[in-house]
Amino acid sequence: MTYGQIARLAGVSTATVSRVLAGSGYVSEERAEKVLAAAQELHYRSNRAARTLRRRRSDSIGLIVSDVEYPFFASAARSIEAAAAANGCAVLVCNSDEDLARERFYFDLLVEEQVAGVIVAPAIEDASVLAPLIRAGIPVVTLDRRFDGDPVDSVLLDNRAAAELLVQDLVAHGHRRFAAVVGTTIATPSRERLETIEAALETVPGSSLLIVESRLKSTVGVQHALDTVGEHVVEMMLAADERPTAVLCANAIMLTSVLGALRDAGLAVPGDVAVVGFDDMPGFALFETPVTVAAQPTDEIGRTAARLLFDRIAHPELPTRSVRVAPEFHHRRSCGAS
Repeated sequence: MTYGQIARLAGVSTATVSRVLAGSGYVSEERAEKVLAAAQELHYRSNRAARTLRRRRSDSIGLIVSDVEYPFFASAARSIEAAAAANGCAVLVCNSDEDLARERFYFDLLVEEQVAGVIVAPAIEDASVLAPLIRAGIPVVTLDRRFDGDPVDSVLLDNRAAAELLVQDLVAHGHRRFAAVVGTTIATPSRERLETIEAALETVPGSSLLIVESRLKSTVGVQHALDTVGEHVVEMMLAADERPTAVLCANAIMLTSVLGALRDAGLAVPGDVAVVGFDDMPGFALFETPVTVAAQPTDEIGRTAARLLFDRIAHPELPTRSVRVAPEFHHRRSCGAS
């Protein structure tokens, strides 16, 4: 019995047969199953074919995030790893730096590794970027992002509810001039939060909004954000005709940077400027002025992402699901509360 006979029966090339039976190199799920079925039908070293089939049921999953150094992704990754371990899987963690070429490299790498599934915070919200995974039959869950039409499972914060909580709290404390510090508005969280802030303020007489998009266009990293975002925000605020009295920050790193820049500029929080944000960190409750946040329940989000993925692995026929997790509102003094 030769590879050529298996190839003819399976309708593939001999090179494909070689890759499948050797368990090396990328072969689509459909072609691999044809090769294994042909090998079994022809009684070609059935024990070897069975070992190959077992290897395709990988004991690992992939996790691709923009930067695991960011608190949200670090915490979510920890929860995903714990859930994966409970399911007998290891987690291969990849940082994309929100770079499409690097993200594609990791997609191809995870296909080669024949992972059981992938959780990804995609760099752009275009479902076509998932093509390498979809072609390989690898289940996918998006984290902190979603695609129109929900072609794959997703889990993310209820960003609109979080934004409404923060705006309502600031308005209740008498603020009317606002600044919103956001990341790239092509991403679901920033876009939904900004849209909600704008819509909420349309109903507040005499309100104004200064939108400050962070300058993190080509560089990702906590230290870079800490060094640059806050300074840029304060410059924009001081240059405004009417300085905002309240700042809403898109994440914990931006918020920390803004607090430092306000301090350096001699502006007191909340006496001169109220500051609130969308993420929490352990230190925020311990600051001299504790920080008001609409926090992401990162442990719940991570566990939900893992549950969706393992459900999809076990039951590929399930309808796709998009889960929104409610924010946790921590009302502290940085909004102007006594």
